[in-house]
Amino acid sequence: MSDTDKDIEYIEKFLNLELSDTELSEFEARLENEPAFAQKLNNYKLSVDLVEQKYTSDSENARVEQWRTIIKEEKDSKVITFSWKWIAGIAASVLVLFFGWRYTNNMNSQDLAEITRESWDKKNGLDYRMMRTTDRDSLQQIILSAFDAYEQEKYKDAIAILEPFVSTTLYYEDALLIRGLSQYRIGNSTNALKTLETLSEFPTGKKAKVALWYQGLIYLDLGDKKAAKKFLLLPSDQNTEIKLKE
Repeated sequence: MSDTDKDIEYIEKFLNLELSDTELSEFEARLENEPAFAQKLNNYKLSVDLVEQKYTSDSENARVEQWRTIIKEEKDSKVITFSWKWIAGIAASVLVLFFGWRYTNNMNSQDLAEITRESWDKKNGLDYRMMRTTDRDSLQQIILSAFDAYEQEKYKDAIAILEPFVSTTLYYEDALLIRGLSQYRIGNSTNALKTLETLSEFPTGKKAKVALWYQGLIYLDLGDKKAAKKFLLLPSDQNTEIKLKE
């Protein structure tokens, strides 16, 4: 079976609700990442529309042949034949199925914004209340002071407090995290993303996943879902939360 045959069979199974959850996720990924595959689905939809308009009329034969031409990938490629009665049978519902499924897997902006806000509220990696010290001059205490400033929305103060930290300093990764988030909160998204990228690539890797998490959330806040997907798994019918991409 050729690749074209396999793709058409895959599309048929999708439209006939015969895909498993795993196959459905793979189908969505192909639509997102393979323009040619998405075009095949679109062409198939065109064929459904064509048959729905007038199934038995001889005057539509030319349009049927036109559809056959559309689905050819190359001049000499094999034309796949279908059960036109089957296509006609699903014609009335296929668009509802398709767009309903896409709506489920691509949540509207309002829903995604709310889930993004809830993800920020989790404060992943910001567990500095667990840090206890009696030494007011210790590096731990400086980190705690910077975190307190961050929590009180005194973001510039937080950045200033963390200024002494360099790559060789103890708790440098904690300083990078609070600094990056503070930079974002004062509107400096570019520097924030650079700081978090530095954190994600730091040799010890202790805060790498946390850095990737916040990079993804920042991109979501900025409306760049494509960039966010490099770091995060966005909500779908199988997952109602934002998760870090493994």
